[in-house]
Amino acid sequence: MDSRVRRTATAALAAAVTVAPVAFATTAAAAPLHTASPTAALAQPSAMSTHEPTMLAMAHRYATALRQLHGATFEQAFLAGMIPHHAAAVAMAQLELARGAHPEATTLARQIITSQDREITEMTGWLRQWYGLTPEQAERRTPAVIQMLTAQMDTSMRSMTSRLAAVPAGPGFDRAFLMAMIPHHEMAIIEARTVPGHAFHPQVATLARRIIATQAAEVRQMRDWLRAWYGTTG
Repeated sequence: MDSRVRRTATAALAAAVTVAPVAFATTAAAAPLHTASPTAALAQPSAMSTHEPTMLAMAHRYATALRQLHGATFEQAFLAGMIPHHAAAVAMAQLELARGAHPEATTLARQIITSQDREITEMTGWLRQWYGLTPEQAERRTPAVIQMLTAQMDTSMRSMTSRLAAVPAGPGFDRAFLMAMIPHHEMAIIEARTVPGHAFHPQVATLARRIIATQAAEVRQMRDWLRAWYGTTG
């Protein structure tokens, strides 16, 4: 995973999402972190939802900008943006494996790591095969507005990962993970919905449909767990 993500994530995100998650997971495994009190454990996750409207608004602005592109230009921008987005999801899922308490949530985390790591490999391969580009090179070719919005979303995802890494291990961590992953998935769905009519290769359209179907189902499942375990959906 490490070497593959280093090759694929953008330079800005690589330092926080490729290197940092490994350190987070190692630290959590070596020292499980004591939960100071139930109140403290449950106070942390509330911060995970405060940025959700802003994150989704950014995703909608990004999607609007993507819809101005077509063919090769669209594909390069879409793939270069989705790769670090997937890398951030993998980073958060690695934290859930190290700190989560509910086996259902840790099973979901493994599923996210497996599926999104595979898709990172696919997208990186397509950029290389079709355009002779690395993800970093593809990102630098995107219009200035796309680069600006990508940088904003990368900053938001780094912040989300850092906040999640600060939550102690245990049931409170599961709640924080779910509340972070839900808007993260929703952002990916918003972005994937830009693909029809804009991508040239059918593989990209297939990937977008898979992202929408898989992550929408996972969002429903995570909301069900939040309701059943914590009496909330966000």
